[in-house]
Amino acid sequence: MMRMNRFVTILLGAAALHLLPASAQEAVLPMPDAKSIGMGGVQMTTLSGSHALYGNAATAIFSEMPTQVSTSYQRLGGDDYYAVSGMCRFDNINLAQIGWRQYLRERGNNDMAVDLGYSRRLGGGWALGAVGRYLHVKRPGTTADALAVDLSAAWRMPLEGLGHYSTLRAGAKLGNLGGYLGDKGYRLPMDITAGAALDTYLSDAHQITVGLDAGYCFTPAPLRGFQLSAGVEYNLMQLFQLRTGYHYGERSMVDPSYFSAGAGIRIFHLRLDFAYRLAEKGSPLRNSYAFSCGLDF
Repeated sequence: MMRMNRFVTILLGAAALHLLPASAQEAVLPMPDAKSIGMGGVQMTTLSGSHALYGNAATAIFSEMPTQVSTSYQRLGGDDYYAVSGMCRFDNINLAQIGWRQYLRERGNNDMAVDLGYSRRLGGGWALGAVGRYLHVKRPGTTADALAVDLSAAWRMPLEGLGHYSTLRAGAKLGNLGGYLGDKGYRLPMDITAGAALDTYLSDAHQITVGLDAGYCFTPAPLRGFQLSAGVEYNLMQLFQLRTGYHYGERSMVDPSYFSAGAGIRIFHLRLDFAYRLAEKGSPLRNSYAFSCGLDF
């Protein structure tokens, strides 16, 4: 009952939906987690706890903490992007997640999404995840609503003979399976993404993680294209993290390429992360940054 009450608190506490561009009637949802952004946008294997809801929800079951709540803020151009999420593990097999995202832009373009997720361990190193999403789009003089589902899978396996201790992880997701309610002319960016990561403990104090994601957006046509993310993280004593990465997007105006750098700190049950993007001049992601903060229970 105590854990259920804790989860209800998270439900009440759960904030960012980025639709880019506003004039083209397609919706692009970015990852709000600063840890992922700092690693070039790697999402399929990033152990981000409650923020895994927006990447690969199945990975949340591998989190060592039973309950987490997180919040993020991004500055994208002149606009503000917020996200809040929470998760609660009911046992070693079942985990529930919730998130609320909002994107506040100029010219009356204010958008919001609510996500509900569930992850289940299948035994061994396998897990599955599913996320249901309600999206509300506000444009000058009109609004639109959409329903979508993400389906994800994750796998991990300990490795021997590599460093002090190593783990190989992999994940995949089918994203935004659904559509808008009514004939509003908008389209959801349905995509498929897969990735792998290697954690290597060089010693008890030093850990290196290398991750790689590859994906393809197959609808709608204006967003169709390939994307690739690669990143690395150095972790000192599970207290301080340094990150860097690169993201390649085939469609430069809706999925821009960028380099990124980030850092993190863990203080008891508090997690703080920062990320900064370095994109080309004219890119909507140029000099954008993100903060994430989380609590483990």
